[in-house]
Amino acid sequence: MVKSMTGFGRGVATCDAYTITVEIATVNRKQFDASIWLPREWMCFEVKLLGLLKASVARGAVKCSVNVKPAGASDATALLKGRYEQVRELAQQLQITAQPTLSDLIALAAKDAEEVPIPEPTDVLWEALQGATTSALTQLEAMRLHEGERIAADIRERLSRLETMYREICAIAPTQPTRYRDQLMKRIQELLPEGITLDEGHLEREVALFADRCDIAEELTRLEAHFAHAETLLRRDEPCGRALDFLCQEFFREINTTGSKCASNTISSVVITFKTLLETVREQVQNLE
Repeated sequence: MVKSMTGFGRGVATCDAYTITVEIATVNRKQFDASIWLPREWMCFEVKLLGLLKASVARGAVKCSVNVKPAGASDATALLKGRYEQVRELAQQLQITAQPTLSDLIALAAKDAEEVPIPEPTDVLWEALQGATTSALTQLEAMRLHEGERIAADIRERLSRLETMYREICAIAPTQPTRYRDQLMKRIQELLPEGITLDEGHLEREVALFADRCDIAEELTRLEAHFAHAETLLRRDEPCGRALDFLCQEFFREINTTGSKCASNTISSVVITFKTLLETVREQVQNLE
């Protein structure tokens, strides 16, 4: 199914009187790129954690943070408030008139953070970390799938509009040589002196050369194949963002050649609109995994 590259997931597990919280956020990136924040004591888990991320995310920038604290730890705000009251009472006992400042509160908070012990890494703790990570990845996957469905629907709607323009070009293209012949004949009749007639063979050769120069049948055939390929990619179970991005480049190549070969102002106008809308499709595609 189509997935967005943007999402967030959070997982929590408890083990050995410690609560392990894993938060994973992903954003757009052409390649897979992971940044992992772990307690210094748990750096031995980094490679295993990276493997879990790679197994779930094909491409994109992944930020994973792991927080460990005692399972029965008090609320941080309440804890800091209690420490503040203790410091203020001590100041009164020592007859210190100055009140604790914001800097003192920051120092107290930092001291509390330093005092939280991190357990030594064990297989049991890794299992808990793995469980929390799996929960976070499950949430992440659900969010990316939901967003991906919305993006895919938007891409399909834009491709439908592009296909309408494509069929408009298909309808006009076969009439170009005939129109050119009529315009050329009218122009020649206006320019030739009275009594002089044009050799029909010369006219037909000129029209045949024009028809060959402005023939866009091959480009139109490729465009039709690209529309079918785009729908196939959107239906696949594996990531399709990179393939769709490349396909958009192929769309642009064919429509650009169509515009340069055609001699119709109507087709030129449709080509410009087509290229403008195609660029918005490509912007959406770049949000997909």
